[in-house]
Amino acid sequence: MTGPAGAPADDARPDAAAPAVGWIAPRELPPADIVLEGRFGPADRMRYVEVPFDLPPRCRQIHVRYDYSERIDSDPLIGGGNTLDIGLFDPRGTRPGSPGFRGWSGSHKLEFVVGDEWATPPYLCGRLDPGTWHVLLGPYKVAPRGCEWRVEIRLDPGLPEPARDLVRVGQPTAPRLPPARDGWLRGDLHCHTRYSDGDSWQVEMLHAGAEAGLDFLGVTDHNQVGHHAEYGPGGNGRPIVVPGVEVTTYAGHWNAWGTDRWWEFRTPEAEAVGRTMAEAAEAGAVVSVNHPKPFGPAWEYGEVRAMHAVEVWNGPWARFNAASLAFWEARLVDGSRLVALGGSDTHVLRSVDPDPRHAQGLGTPTTWLNTGGRTDVPAILDAMRAGRTFVSASPAGPQLYLESGGDGVRIATRDAEGAALVVVADGRIVAATATGPDATALGGAGEWATTLAVPRGTRYVRAQLVTTTGEVRALTSPLWLSGRS
Repeated sequence: MTGPAGAPADDARPDAAAPAVGWIAPRELPPADIVLEGRFGPADRMRYVEVPFDLPPRCRQIHVRYDYSERIDSDPLIGGGNTLDIGLFDPRGTRPGSPGFRGWSGSHKLEFVVGDEWATPPYLCGRLDPGTWHVLLGPYKVAPRGCEWRVEIRLDPGLPEPARDLVRVGQPTAPRLPPARDGWLRGDLHCHTRYSDGDSWQVEMLHAGAEAGLDFLGVTDHNQVGHHAEYGPGGNGRPIVVPGVEVTTYAGHWNAWGTDRWWEFRTPEAEAVGRTMAEAAEAGAVVSVNHPKPFGPAWEYGEVRAMHAVEVWNGPWARFNAASLAFWEARLVDGSRLVALGGSDTHVLRSVDPDPRHAQGLGTPTTWLNTGGRTDVPAILDAMRAGRTFVSASPAGPQLYLESGGDGVRIATRDAEGAALVVVADGRIVAATATGPDATALGGAGEWATTLAVPRGTRYVRAQLVTTTGEVRALTSPLWLSGRS
């Protein structure tokens, strides 16, 4: 990076002011009090830089606006230009886990407000202590000609907090869905709101979750946890909220559920990422690799083994999830006891999401958990950690249950007519059969069920339901048999 930091304000550049976006109504603003400028070259790509500036005493609000050359979207399919991420630290410091982290908005917002009474989501409001603050800049993409950037900071502009534009209001109507087995819950573990790059508020996401028939909702906005307070605990006709964060690094994303803090995301190196994931797990979080597939974005930390689970199914199955399944299977064969989880990665509730990687609504796919009938967050986390899970195409199923039975395994399905049951042991298909109609006489409670003897020495078995075209409709976590003789 070259160029002066903290240069005097001078609004002579015709492109100095980026268009107002996000949560701030367009309006005339006074000249900037602080201007930071610089340039990133190709060698700076995917390396965060902390740019300092000094905040004077008695400041109650700051407005930050930035712009940069050859701006393009963050979509991994788009190249040739620049994508610059931004965040903010106060004087309490920039170290991992620091309470001085006021937020990170990626490249989604070109301007934001942080004040003692309100802040633009996902930034945190609160006292503005005088001293050295830092703008966090991350050049995710750098054009061949480099990235010229400019950050303008206005002190005490007196901007009022905008009203919230809620669309989903009132009491949600839950759908009539096929019942699950006793003790099982259905939910979605991956979604985004206005606190990252989603289009809706937390109350609207809970409303949508209730209308999808979900029992729980994992809330995973990017790189910060300000959304937790906005969600609250859920319940009372809404899904139970499982607090989480999507840790968004430049070489892969991972989720942590059951955490109340942000985790280090600035260093895209396998050793650092693995260490942070292990720290999150040690602190009680359930940790999962997200969408390890082309354009997921992909997971590039192949040697990292500090996770509990893999997001085997992200968004619509046809969107390269077969690659995620292969990623997971290879690690199961190597002996890693990784749980299967799924998440819709829902970003848009108010219109059609133009990004084909994301589901068009919550529950595509749905993760099912055996909590023993408990409906609290610790029970949900325990079920995830223990692998009492399966993933299906929607909250309506199909349902797929795998358990030990006699000298082999017992498999039961609900609402799976027309699908084929495929059983995999140690990475190889050992059985395949058409499922029959639900039959109380066979499985009880409207289930179709079968038992299967497994080959001697088998370490794990898993099951999946597939269509005649090979599309997966449901899959289970592995049942570990530890080399049954």
